[in-house]
Amino acid sequence: MRVPGSKSVTNRALLLAALAPGQSRLRGGLEAEDTRWMREALRGLGCEVTDHQSPWGIRGGQKPHIQTPLWLGASGTTLRFLLPWLALMATGPLRLEGDPRLFDRPLGPLLDPLLALGAQWLPDGAGAWLHPCPTPPRRLALNIDARLSSQFLTGLALTAAALPDPSLLTWEHVASASYLELTNQWLWRFGCEADLQETCWRIPGGSLLARDLELPGDWSGAAAFLAAAAATGRSLCLGSLDPEDVQGDRAMVGILEAAGCDARWVGPQELRLSGRLQRGLDADLTQCPDLGPVLAALSALAPGPSELRGLQTLPLKECDRLEASADLVRWLGGEAQVIGDHTLRIQPGTPARNRRPFDPRNDHRMAFAAAVGALQWGGDLLDSHCVAKTFPDFWEVWHCMLAC
Repeated sequence: MRVPGSKSVTNRALLLAALAPGQSRLRGGLEAEDTRWMREALRGLGCEVTDHQSPWGIRGGQKPHIQTPLWLGASGTTLRFLLPWLALMATGPLRLEGDPRLFDRPLGPLLDPLLALGAQWLPDGAGAWLHPCPTPPRRLALNIDARLSSQFLTGLALTAAALPDPSLLTWEHVASASYLELTNQWLWRFGCEADLQETCWRIPGGSLLARDLELPGDWSGAAAFLAAAAATGRSLCLGSLDPEDVQGDRAMVGILEAAGCDARWVGPQELRLSGRLQRGLDADLTQCPDLGPVLAALSALAPGPSELRGLQTLPLKECDRLEASADLVRWLGGEAQVIGDHTLRIQPGTPARNRRPFDPRNDHRMAFAAAVGALQWGGDLLDSHCVAKTFPDFWEVWHCMLAC
């Protein structure tokens, strides 16, 4: 099977194309709710976006301007990536709206430096008004608290590449640092030769170029399918994955290999996984916490106990994924122990009969995880359409895989 395009890459590439002067073309972009909100937002901000066929076309290089509210759905990447660009370069006040959970998620460490530069953020029950800073800076020299999310740094870095002069971003600690490597990789692919170090990021200004690019498949979207192969022992070939990709969720392969599975590249972009799990999982997910729900479900099917660490950012996602993952394990008959805010210990078991349906809490990754968990014991799922956020045809692809 082939996995869909990466949401993380698609939304980065879309904004970089909007920032780079000229016409960019993107092939293989993810067609899903989160990326649709980004495309609609860019259109609403005055960008020319053509996405009715492949490749998508984006004409960039203009300052953002708008007269009507921007609806951002539940897309955290869209909000956090756009905020610095809008706060520093928009031509006038903007109204931002979205699902209630979107504005409940942490924004303070991203807003603080923008407010210090003169922007204003006026939240209310339905969204927020953003008044851009009176004079756009020529460069950024900021120290950022990135302990809650690497997306704060990514949003600032993307906008810094469009400013006239070189910028410097610094930090002491960052959540999911692998996503900074992903951002740096795509800055380079749009002509910006940024220098990413452990606690600082030097970003040349004014160097973005319009590009014609192929976007890779999504390692996050691949995770549930890889887990299915590991749980059943069946061989699975996945296409459209880039072996040189720096997406953090690529760690899924190494985690499964450590538990007894065999993985090998059988083509330029084709990965084959085979072999059933031989033991429980033991993994630090600090750099790839979004794998937590799927690996928790897989742990409930493993032949021994598992421990997943580095989950401290999961309560801040679309739902509290740490508690939801523990609930999923219990729904599958296992024992789940949450230790502090960062570790989940799992002991497999057998579920009771006549279980309640599992509620994924309107979170696409919890629905993917429930699909993995149900491979052995079955079960009913509420709100199955929530997968549309990143993988609209997930269930069709999932059932096709199982039917092979």
